[in-house]
Amino acid sequence: MRRCLEQSGIDYRFVDGVEGRELTLPHPDYNERAYRLAHGKRTNLSELGCHFSHMKVLRAFLQTDEEHALILEDDVSLPANLGLILAEALQHAQRFDLLRLSGLHRGTPIRVVRLKCGHDLSCNYTTQTDSGAYLVNRKCARQMLEHLLPMWLPYDHALDRDWAYGVRAMCLDPMPVSQHSAFGSQIDADRPFKLPALRRYWTVLRYRSWNETLRVLHRTREIVRQKQDTSSGPSG
Repeated sequence: MRRCLEQSGIDYRFVDGVEGRELTLPHPDYNERAYRLAHGKRTNLSELGCHFSHMKVLRAFLQTDEEHALILEDDVSLPANLGLILAEALQHAQRFDLLRLSGLHRGTPIRVVRLKCGHDLSCNYTTQTDSGAYLVNRKCARQMLEHLLPMWLPYDHALDRDWAYGVRAMCLDPMPVSQHSAFGSQIDADRPFKLPALRRYWTVLRYRSWNETLRVLHRTREIVRQKQDTSSGPSG
């Protein structure tokens, strides 16, 4: 990571992650019942460690005077021109509070602005779960700290509910940052944590139906608004 960041010309600071195995339950920043009902799995302390690590980074960012923070997990691959990509994206900074730079799904990106660097500034119309790389401003950091605690979803799922914590989210398409699959994940998110199928689907299906309905309504409104802003003039 140090080598990749230095090649990109980006100033960086390493923040030690929160070790999930060192946490104990019950935890004041974790709603276990809501997690089971919405996510359909038993508690995975590694998921808690991931979530609290990102919260720790957001707090560290707000202790600085910087207007934006690039947040990276430690298993991502960065393009050498990432600094230039971000500089161009930030020329449109009034359009977003959260800019996603990596993703596990296609996410149905709808282009709003074509950038000269070969990426489009877009809005994801469908689910995009990943927290390997993203850019936030100070408003986004404050809103996330206020609304994403106590934890009741894995962090990447919570990150994808931008309407619920009151921020404007966009992405770059294609995503410039990827995660190294060779490293593997320290979060064994499936077995043995999944609840029995009947218990899981009865509540998870209701939650996801509600969540996706809200997503479609919000993203449709946001894409229309962004398109209108584009047609009304440049967004320098």
